Amino acid sequence: MRMHGGQNASLVHTITWRLAAASLVAMLLQVTIVVARAYLHEDELNRSYVTREALRLARDVRGMGAAATLNRPVRLGSVPGHYTGSNAAAYAFRILREDGTVIAERNPAQIAELSPWRSKPSRTQDFWLLDLDTQKKLFVAGGLREKVNGHDVWVEVATQGDPDAVYLGIVAAEVLDDVWIPMIPLVLLISGVAVISIRRALRGLVEAAQQAELMSPLDSARRFDVEGMPKESASLALAINGLLDRVADLVRAQRMFIARAAHELRTPLAVMMLELGRSDDPRVRRLEDDVRSMGETVDRLLTLARLESIEEPERSEIDTGRVAAEIVERLRDWAARDGHVLSIEIEEPARMVGDTMAVREAIRNLVDNAVKHTPPGTRVIVRAGPGGRIVVEDSGPGLGELQLSELLQPFKKGKESSEGAGLGLSIVRQAVELHGGVLTVDESPHGGARFSIAFPATNGQEMATPVERKAAAE
Repeated sequence: MRMHGGQNASLVHTITWRLAAASLVAMLLQVTIVVARAYLHEDELNRSYVTREALRLARDVRGMGAAATLNRPVRLGSVPGHYTGSNAAAYAFRILREDGTVIAERNPAQIAELSPWRSKPSRTQDFWLLDLDTQKKLFVAGGLREKVNGHDVWVEVATQGDPDAVYLGIVAAEVLDDVWIPMIPLVLLISGVAVISIRRALRGLVEAAQQAELMSPLDSARRFDVEGMPKESASLALAINGLLDRVADLVRAQRMFIARAAHELRTPLAVMMLELGRSDDPRVRRLEDDVRSMGETVDRLLTLARLESIEEPERSEIDTGRVAAEIVERLRDWAARDGHVLSIEIEEPARMVGDTMAVREAIRNLVDNAVKHTPPGTRVIVRAGPGGRIVVEDSGPGLGELQLSELLQPFKKGKESSEGAGLGLSIVRQAVELHGGVLTVDESPHGGARFSIAFPATNGQEMATPVERKAAAE
């Protein structure tokens, strides 16, 4: 069962609706049984007709209150229509006092000769029933004793074939008494108990889902706590714990492989650069550029692997303005070779608490990315502060239709780019996630791209890890 918008329906809602549907089907079956019994079983139908008609007339007399002294005949305020309508000849009733005094009647001749109650009725007999024609349905007479305004009275009724179909109301009353009245409280009770029971049973899963929001496969200390969970939920949680452990092993193995491979490549590439530098052959220069590019890729792989391996970042106070200024100064001459102009703007206080290496790599790779992927002569502006905010924007052509989520993937490069290995923004993303910060990209006022990093503002307080920040927010 699914809800609108593609969201899965709550298990509580699903089970409650199914219980309600099952209860409705049960009620319909019960209605069918009651109707069949009431109509097809002639003795039951006759008894129900006499009993309910007599009680109805007694209720009308009782409703007259003090006006019905029962010492003389009374005029009923509301006689049922079938006793006065076009088929009135087929219906009769008589209401008697204990001494035989008639209180109210219609067509009494149909009952007088049949009634066992005379001037001195039996005090032990409370009900009588007589089938007037065993070959026809609802040819019946009968009566019962009722207490009205403190007096015993006898209410007698008769019908010859029930041409006004009064029996339909009788059957409806049977359904109400035998099905709806007992079943509705039961359905409500079952639904309420089901909702409460399911919510309590699923409380462990809800708590597990909240725990999952804070989990990292690499943090082996954070796993599902199965204490208090139902057996089925606990089995699922334990299976997921095992899956997280296997994922953590795979991630660690992958990172270790990348780090070792990069480390093993670093020395041979350095030796190759030395040997190539000794040659004066112009054709070697192109090879030298390729080796240099490979060396940069290896360095970035090592940086990315180092950032990914950090489970608990270093926490020290960082002057982001000073770090940004140093990076701009170091890269200014390199950027100027292609006519790029680097500038720095600092808005104090430009300070935060975090991992210095990670913050430095994030800024350096943003600047490096802006220089490499914009045309010569492009201006690149670096803004630091206030707090842990870093902005790098350029006056280049922008990102076009590329999405940030695409550019953050390792080895993903812009469509017009041929430089680099596409690892710079992955390093930036990892550094930002390590601090629980936010990386965004939009269009610069100068027409190019603007990358913004919002590291957590601390004002001298300790930096929280991503897990701690999410837990605090909840």
